[in-house]
Amino acid sequence: MEEHSPQCVKCTILRCSSKEKSKKVSASCPTEKYPDLVKETAERYKLPENQGVIQGWLGLMSKILNPEKAKEKWSWTRIDEIMEYARIRGMTRLGIATCYGLMSESKSLSDILESNGFDVVSISCLCGEVNPQDMGMPGDIFCNPILQAEVLNHEKTDLNIMVGLCVGHDILFLRHSKAETTPLIVKDRSTGHNPVAALYQSQGFFKDRFIKK
Repeated sequence: MEEHSPQCVKCTILRCSSKEKSKKVSASCPTEKYPDLVKETAERYKLPENQGVIQGWLGLMSKILNPEKAKEKWSWTRIDEIMEYARIRGMTRLGIATCYGLMSESKSLSDILESNGFDVVSISCLCGEVNPQDMGMPGDIFCNPILQAEVLNHEKTDLNIMVGLCVGHDILFLRHSKAETTPLIVKDRSTGHNPVAALYQSQGFFKDRFIKK
């Protein structure tokens, strides 16, 4: 690794979250190392396609962090947030790209979205029924995230929601989806699809499993 590669997670100064901009930070701080990128990317937020996302986020946060309803911020589930973001953006046609193994969860999600007035298109990873041998791959089934994305592109969804796509398949889906995409469930077979639990456990019962001495 380069000597001065950014290591924000190891920073003890945390100037970026304070108002003390005179604090001296390490040479690896991306703000100090890439000042030209700071200026360039700041300009990109002014582009219409990025402004739409930012305004959607601002509208959502203004409701979640409403100072007059401070305690309510703890009641917002990810599903609530996705639906509210879609409403703010005027998105009415939502796509669900689901793993075949989470069809039940995706059915529940579809029911919720439809009951809240959204038009829903859902696509399983096994769509297309491609023979893996025809692709030079082993096994009996072939997951098809590129087809999932292209079907939703043709269905002209406004916002896509990923439900449990495998690592790698999620990358391909994101690469080919034309609509904005957000994850709802990240597959984690060991923790009931709650990957942050493994991070917490890495400080305890899972320490020997993850931390190499």
